[in-house]
Amino acid sequence: MSDVRNESRAVRLDRAIRDLLTQTAEIEAAAVVSFDGLPMASALPAGMDEDRVAAMSAALLSLGERATVGLGRGELNQVFIEGEEGTVFLVSAENEAVLVAVAAKGAKTGMMLYEVKRTAAAVADVLRADDEPAADPDAEAFEALASMTTYAPTLPDSNGSSWA
Repeated sequence: MSDVRNESRAVRLDRAIRDLLTQTAEIEAAAVVSFDGLPMASALPAGMDEDRVAAMSAALLSLGERATVGLGRGELNQVFIEGEEGTVFLVSAENEAVLVAVAAKGAKTGMMLYEVKRTAAAVADVLRADDEPAADPDAEAFEALASMTTYAPTLPDSNGSSWA
């Protein structure tokens, strides 16, 4: 059994995407994209360019954010676009990234949205874990030593008063 903490972020993101694709047959493709349009991980079929998917997703998110704020609807949570051949979901992985998922024609939107949101939460967990600083054993030991009180015996001087 592998230690999750030793796996790279890319491996953990790939696993989250693969789990989505494996558990939800109607999801045909998925990607994790940064807010500025850079691909972080993806599982796309041949013919779908990762950089293009990431750039289009960022453009859609930007437009969606302007629309929700401009119309007084608050911050953007999700975008889904339904076409003749299926649906594209863009769901925020909190403030970490965006999960893009492409579903087949006829897929139940509510069920797909549930699965995509669940995976987006897992993606956010992976990305947040990487933001947490790793424990530095030397720093922890130093802090422990620094917090200890030192004992200095009081010895009398020649006048009979004590000093520390």
